[in-house]
Amino acid sequence: MKILIICGSPRRNSLTRMHTDLAYTYAKEKYPTAQVEYLDLGKYPLDTFRGFEEEHSPETKNAISLVESSEVLILCTPVYNGLLSSALKNLFEHIDYKALEGKLAGFIVHSSGTISSLQVQGQLMALMTYFRVLSNPRAVFTSKDRHFDDQGKLKDQTVIKRIYQLVEETVAMFPHNRKP
Repeated sequence: MKILIICGSPRRNSLTRMHTDLAYTYAKEKYPTAQVEYLDLGKYPLDTFRGFEEEHSPETKNAISLVESSEVLILCTPVYNGLLSSALKNLFEHIDYKALEGKLAGFIVHSSGTISSLQVQGQLMALMTYFRVLSNPRAVFTSKDRHFDDQGKLKDQTVIKRIYQLVEETVAMFPHNRKP
């Protein structure tokens, strides 16, 4: 089985990245026989999508290959102006929708407040439905005000438990009769 953790935050000091770091570390420990990869869109900038006929950089081609070859995706995005991050959207603009059919996805949504998180979960679910990806209906929602202290340190330890649970539940959706 191949699990891909994707950090959709382009920011250097991202609270979103803390979540994907937790998900990645946990998936590596929990599933030692799985191939667990990490794609950080803040540290791994992709070409702006200009059409499928365009030539892409080796980094962008590698990111496309990582997504298309993974069976389980854990997507983590910050909320920017009520929307998922443009970095994450740009990644999926490079992907042929036929390449993801039957794969699985789980979502972690981080916002500065609580109002737009469900809206962004809806955007992620709609995006994954377009790609024919099965989505875990239970997402993890975090907000800067509720879950982090003034120094940007996670103060709510239940977030860690929820991230671990999301990884486990999403992987558990993988059909056991399908070869990993």
